[in-house]
Amino acid sequence: MNADGKFRLLPPIPPAMRFALAGAVVAFLAYAMWALEPADAPPLVADAPTSTVAIPVLDDAILAGARDDTREHRILLEPEPLRHLLAKAIDVGPTVAAALGRPDAPTPIEQLRAKPAEFRKRWLWYEGRIEQLSGPQEGHPLRGYALYEATLRLADGAAVLAAFSLPPADSLRVGGWARVEGYFLKLRDLTYPTAIDQAPLLVGRSLQFDYPDWPAVTQLDPAILAKVDDSSFWPGDLAWRTVDEDQGEALWHLAAFVRDTATTRSLADWRRVGTLNYADAYRNLVDGKVARGTPMRIFGKLIKKSVIAAPPNPAGIEAWTVGWVQVRDFAGALVPIWAPKRVALETGAQLEVRGFYYRWLAYETIQNERKRMPLFVAADLDVYDLDTGRTRASIGSWLLGAFAVFIGVVLWSQRRTARSALAHSRDLDARRRRQRERERTAAAASTTPPTA
Repeated sequence: MNADGKFRLLPPIPPAMRFALAGAVVAFLAYAMWALEPADAPPLVADAPTSTVAIPVLDDAILAGARDDTREHRILLEPEPLRHLLAKAIDVGPTVAAALGRPDAPTPIEQLRAKPAEFRKRWLWYEGRIEQLSGPQEGHPLRGYALYEATLRLADGAAVLAAFSLPPADSLRVGGWARVEGYFLKLRDLTYPTAIDQAPLLVGRSLQFDYPDWPAVTQLDPAILAKVDDSSFWPGDLAWRTVDEDQGEALWHLAAFVRDTATTRSLADWRRVGTLNYADAYRNLVDGKVARGTPMRIFGKLIKKSVIAAPPNPAGIEAWTVGWVQVRDFAGALVPIWAPKRVALETGAQLEVRGFYYRWLAYETIQNERKRMPLFVAADLDVYDLDTGRTRASIGSWLLGAFAVFIGVVLWSQRRTARSALAHSRDLDARRRRQRERERTAAAASTTPPTA
């Protein structure tokens, strides 16, 4: 109760206490804003599989003998450069081709014709209809191999020539669709059996069967996925195959389904899908209770990423991205993700991968430890968007409002206290004046002499 008899909302607060209380509020606000920052990711673990790819070393001096600056030079086929590339290309499979920088799409032939020297020795590829196929011929530099030649007619009408070492499969016949990969040697002109001008000559390992394109895959076929057998973990079995080694109908089917239906699922739909975690999902995966093609969300940090050009396939996949995601909820393990596209994403990104379970993948770490992890196929490696900017702005606005209200209450209380103190002081002054008046009156009365 104040001296003036009025009820006070807050008791009088000394100035030092007010400053201490205001400092505590500011410290609380600073801590609250700091606490809104995302938590640090678990420590990086270096157990992703590593591989060393041996790339053939070409002899520039030998290849310098290939000339294509005039028609006479283009008609002539120099034997030494051809033999050199045949010997080197025999060991180039999909993994080595990716390490050589195989492009995701065929290089426009006009670019080769404009600057053939810049593309010489590069590993290129084209696909088209087989127009001519010949061999075997003598002259191969390696014992046990023969020289084969083919002419492909591309969809735009251009021709590509190919020289290779392995016998073509029975399915490769004139009129069929095929794909050729190899080192670009030179531009060639032919007069027989068909007149051809400035066609690129690729020297590779084999002529590959290509596939008619599938229509969009909008439904999973359980019968196709049922063919996947990853029950054995012996080296060399399916569980050990990398993405370039596991090119088959099941993977193509699942990847095409994931890609072709990606736009039909909203973020709200995915929020209802379960997550990959050690408590629930691991045991179900081990017990085989998770069907192939089951959708699942994988939260984690991108530790390692690699991209390869896709081998021939009927799904129209041009590239594969292999990502290794460290999942905190999965005991901090690295989980492999295969995406049927080239993903331009830096390592270290926080992801929310919307994947579909494919099979188990076994691998060996750099510490020579053998592990197996569930492998998922995803349309993309999606960045985890917490929308922290909007959240922090909203919470910050509420905190700022609360702080402003608090400061207003403190100032209002301080003003009321000051006004009450001033009124109390004036009341005391008035009381003292009245007291002094009474004292002076009493003193004057006591000194007045009595009258007769």
